[in-house]
Amino acid sequence: MDKDLRLDQKTRMYIQNARYLALAAAISISCGANAQLLHNVTIGNPKALALGNAVTADPPGIDSIHFNPAGLAKIKGRQMNIKILAAHMTLDAEFGEPTRPDSDYKQLYYNLVQNNPDICPDANNADECWGTDPIANTSSSSDGPSLMLPFFGMTEIPILAFPSGGIAFEDSARGWTFGTAVYSPQGIGYRREDGDPAASVNPGDPGGYQGVGVGVTRLTYFSPTVAIPVSETLSFGVGINFSYQGLAMDTYIRAPLETTRWLETINEILPDEDALHILRPYDTVGRLSVEMEDFLSVGFNFGILYEPYEWLSFGFLYQSETTSQLSGDYKMENTESFIHTAEGLGTFELLLPLFDGTGFHATPIEEGTVELEYIMPQNIAFGTSVKVLPNLKINFDVRWVEYSVWDELEFEFSDSVDFLNLSSVIYSVSGLKDNADPDAMRIRRAYEDTWSIAIGAEYQLNDNVVLRAGYEPREGAIPSTSADLLFPIGDADLFTAGFGWQMSSTTRIDAAFGVLYSEQNIAACESKNANSCQEGDVVYNPYYSMPFKTETIAYIGALSFDKKF
Repeated sequence: MDKDLRLDQKTRMYIQNARYLALAAAISISCGANAQLLHNVTIGNPKALALGNAVTADPPGIDSIHFNPAGLAKIKGRQMNIKILAAHMTLDAEFGEPTRPDSDYKQLYYNLVQNNPDICPDANNADECWGTDPIANTSSSSDGPSLMLPFFGMTEIPILAFPSGGIAFEDSARGWTFGTAVYSPQGIGYRREDGDPAASVNPGDPGGYQGVGVGVTRLTYFSPTVAIPVSETLSFGVGINFSYQGLAMDTYIRAPLETTRWLETINEILPDEDALHILRPYDTVGRLSVEMEDFLSVGFNFGILYEPYEWLSFGFLYQSETTSQLSGDYKMENTESFIHTAEGLGTFELLLPLFDGTGFHATPIEEGTVELEYIMPQNIAFGTSVKVLPNLKINFDVRWVEYSVWDELEFEFSDSVDFLNLSSVIYSVSGLKDNADPDAMRIRRAYEDTWSIAIGAEYQLNDNVVLRAGYEPREGAIPSTSADLLFPIGDADLFTAGFGWQMSSTTRIDAAFGVLYSEQNIAACESKNANSCQEGDVVYNPYYSMPFKTETIAYIGALSFDKKF
């Protein structure tokens, strides 16, 4: 009788927990929160890293908050976690010989500028007047890490290292487990050798036209999560994440594709073509730097963990889309050559509105505020964990990420920017998709949704030590038609290994190391984000008709300390 009573009480507790879970899920969804992107490499959990991130059905302790919130239900009592992630990344690129323009294209340019002594004073023919691209047959490499940090902005750091942690405790009366953690779902940043890439003396890195420095950071600082067992084999979990999102970019700008068709149109309209100072094809236009952030970006995670047998488990994870309303400052430093161009367009000012343009500032520096709506795509993961031998467990995950929401990034400026003003006119004349307004810049991304897998193995060496290894072939979200040097990552392979050491009944240490490798080989004119040959496609193709290769290697290490108290 007492046994039946205990069973009935336990059943009622599970039913009650299921009701509470449904309420919690409804509240989290009704918050209108949008989810975080699954950048598992930067979470810094050694178990997940060592298993190639195949942990949806084998969640890693307190970091289940990110990988599968239902996994918190496996934590008994009170537990704390301290961890550190360290990484080193190299980004290398090689540029080939431009395949264009052809002789007719060069002759058109020569005809437009041959009477201008400032453009081709010593040129005897079209080839000499057009000039040679200083980036051709050169190479680029990153010079160290940078990060966009809250309160500090874009910051150069000697090494990418990030300490974090979390805490969880079980409510034994209800069977719930609560937890929160600090972690970084997204963190990437680099810098290249500073300097104008086109300078004749001490030129900067050739990759500087798509990032002298770039930093993207998402830092989750509060992630209240609850996991509720609804039976002895089935648990649910849901959590809300409060995050900081920051983005910084510092880049030189040039526009080889702005010197033909639109110049013909303007020269037909202007009364005196000599009044217009025309940019040389490979002149640097200027240097644009932006820093933006949002201190309150909210999302939620939902997970299920089903363990029908001691040797078999299944997991499910959903992370919602998040939208960050980034805002900050911009600074555009114009070169002397471009300032002369803007000054020359003053005689064209009355007609500029007909071509979606406005008046030019023609000043060395343009400053103001800038805004960007930055979306992190939703993602789903399914996983299974099978103990194939008494001491050997195999994990397998399948993951989908909706990267197609990154179709373009639209920067909205508080005032018109001369380069964008000119670009807007060019797009109007060329009839292409308009990527620029006088006060807005739309950087094309055109990324693709991805399906990827991950596999991990864990071997129980003895009662206290486990050995782990993993492999994750990451399908690239960036097709060759969208490749660039801003984020030079295509298809990638992640190889990992690590171990766990149960020092005592209350103390555990885990460690892992991983290597991520990615390369791309982009033919001339293939990418609409870097080397397009479509005349008038100004924003943004600085490596006109130039083939390039990229190689990205990241070394990641993680160490954690877990303690029950």
